[in-house]
Amino acid sequence: MPLIHIYATDTREYLRTEDWTPPEPWVALPADAVSADAVPLPDVRAGFARVLTVQADGWEYVDDHRGEKGWLPDEQPQTIAALGPLPEGWSTSAPVPSLESVAAAKAREIRTGYDTALAGVLAGADATATGVAVGSALMAVTDPDGLEYLVDMLTARRVELEQALLAAQAEADPVPAVLAIVVSYPT
Repeated sequence: MPLIHIYATDTREYLRTEDWTPPEPWVALPADAVSADAVPLPDVRAGFARVLTVQADGWEYVDDHRGEKGWLPDEQPQTIAALGPLPEGWSTSAPVPSLESVAAAKAREIRTGYDTALAGVLAGADATATGVAVGSALMAVTDPDGLEYLVDMLTARRVELEQALLAAQAEADPVPAVLAIVVSYPT
């Protein structure tokens, strides 16, 4: 029984070696295989995959970083999924975010938290635009002082968080200080 090397048809990456008997005398090889005698397999190398050349006359080593986790300059975490060299700007260390991006994200979190808390207070489980409108109208009619109290309480908390954000940006190490702000509102 001759030995054949099976490779992935899309990447030509070596998959396995197996004994093969042709089902008919006129069948040479499966479409995704080469003869082990004609195209000997090189030794395994850490960090590389063995890939059949385009001419199918040998194997070449291709960088194999699949599964590695890291970051690109866009600050988004990435996982390598394909064979080949690492992308331009690849780093295994998380990038230090800029103060501007961290402060902008925290300001959005403060505003979103305020809107969500206000919607939750006014509409309860029905925190849709209609639910908030109906809830605030009902509360304004039935308990105008209560509505004003709730809005004032949530607004005071939002202002407190916005002041904490400004103070954190003025600290010696502002990025961790901004990230440490916990956005919460009374319910």
